[in-house]
Amino acid sequence: MTVTYTHKTHTAGCIGGLTRLLFIWKGSLFKQIFAEVVLYFGLYFALSLVYRYVLFYNPESKLVWELFCMYCEKFSKVIPISFLLGFYVTQVVSRWWAQFMSLPWPDTLARYLAVYLPGTDNKSRDVRRTVCRWVNLGNVLALRLVSYKVMLRFPSYEHLVESGLATNKEILQLKQLDEIVHRRHQISWYPFMWAQNLLRTTRKEGLISNDWFTHVLIKEIDSMANMNGMLICYGWISIPLVYTQVVTLAVYSYFIACIFGRQYLLPDQYKVEGDRFVVVGDFPKLSNWTGTLVAGSTNIVGYDIHIADFIIPCFTILEYLFYIGWLKVAETLLNPFGEDDDDFDTYYLIDRNVQVAFLMADEAGRQIEMEPDPFNNEFPIELKHTVVSAQYKDDIRPHMPTDDVVLAHEQVQISDSVANSKMNLNLGSKLNLAGSILSTPITIAKYHNVTVNHVGEKKNELRIPSRQLRTNSTTLTASVPESIQEESMEELRSRKNGDTTELIKMKTDRKPRRIQVIVKEPSEEREQDKDKKDKKGEERKKSLDENKQGFEAGGGAAMGGEFDGDMFDGDW
Repeated sequence: MTVTYTHKTHTAGCIGGLTRLLFIWKGSLFKQIFAEVVLYFGLYFALSLVYRYVLFYNPESKLVWELFCMYCEKFSKVIPISFLLGFYVTQVVSRWWAQFMSLPWPDTLARYLAVYLPGTDNKSRDVRRTVCRWVNLGNVLALRLVSYKVMLRFPSYEHLVESGLATNKEILQLKQLDEIVHRRHQISWYPFMWAQNLLRTTRKEGLISNDWFTHVLIKEIDSMANMNGMLICYGWISIPLVYTQVVTLAVYSYFIACIFGRQYLLPDQYKVEGDRFVVVGDFPKLSNWTGTLVAGSTNIVGYDIHIADFIIPCFTILEYLFYIGWLKVAETLLNPFGEDDDDFDTYYLIDRNVQVAFLMADEAGRQIEMEPDPFNNEFPIELKHTVVSAQYKDDIRPHMPTDDVVLAHEQVQISDSVANSKMNLNLGSKLNLAGSILSTPITIAKYHNVTVNHVGEKKNELRIPSRQLRTNSTTLTASVPESIQEESMEELRSRKNGDTTELIKMKTDRKPRRIQVIVKEPSEEREQDKDKKDKKGEERKKSLDENKQGFEAGGGAAMGGEFDGDMFDGDW
């Protein structure tokens, strides 16, 4: 029963585009809240008549009524109706669309059956039709649990037999399964298992050509069963009741307060004389506003004296339409499987799925002959238009953001110079480009363990982390001039073995830099460490050999396994 109106909004060019939708009655706002509007404003005007023709002539009752109305008007504004209602409706609409996307459709499965299980013989055709019937039966069993309308159409298993979706033998199995679970769990998945088992048997008989086709068909059936399960979960788990109650209570309590707070009041005009208020006139009349309004007067109830008595609360009516209509949207979409105008067309959905699935299953064996190419092997530039459609032609091609970019001839020339680069090469900047250059080492000789690395940003010192020492290699940074490198190496060669620190003053065209050079030769300690590592390696190899022998003796051969030791030879 979904109300479709997009055919009336195909263009926004006419005046008052969407206002045409206000005259649709089915599923409209006015149809949803017409009775409530009549009841609400009937009560509003009844109270207004009591005030004007009964309480107005009793000053004390009139004053109490006016004070109460102002009290309701003031404190009704503390109800966060917009926030509560807006967030609630957002959640309901998201849930509504998710439920529609959870509806299973047998179209894909039927197409797969037509391709993967072809054949015009009775056996192939019966298998295709039976699979389609069983998946539709599972869909109906799931919809019976969430849709009041579907339950009315199929109130018992026997009605499924009458409709042709099931046989008496199949219904007997469903009833037996219901008794096994004591009717505590839904069994809409049972027909899907029948279909999967039938496909497995069909594969064994050779009607399906390979296992992959069988796998695709079984997965598609499984997907439909999962969608049914999701649909049942939506019917089982609702939006928390407390939230629905809070929103409903907030909206209706707000408008109950508005029945009193939005009344047009007629308070007397007062002036202060000494220590008391004195009545100086009735409320100003709309027909003679300036003549009946007393200058300097006020009213003691706090009513805005600048609001004239228009009798009909136009903006209160609009506010009621908006907020109550908003709440009605949530009420309608909260359960889309009911009888509202905008609920899902479950009857059509069931009939359509059965008919389309069987049609695809029957048409699977019919082949269509290939016709000659209508375009005569030419590239189709554009399909032909009718006289009417030619008026609405699209652009030749989509307009992209860079289509309007136009460059002069000088701007598109290839530049071969970087002299105009605006890169900031300030050595004191946070980018520390100089430090990045100095941290790149180069190898200049293979005599000593010398490594120079950049440390410190302000002093530009070069220091050697211990983890960067390498045996029989000397490295210096790329920024050190060759002359200084040669002098440093000569000086290092003349020194004795051991740890030595040499500070080299670099005099180049830039500011002097400090370089710290650490010279280390392989010591006895390192040789001892090497011997220890070799010894550990031998012990580990010996242990692996023992494990191998134990594995082979203990039954590894019986299990078909063969132990080859560490495949990585101790490496990472």
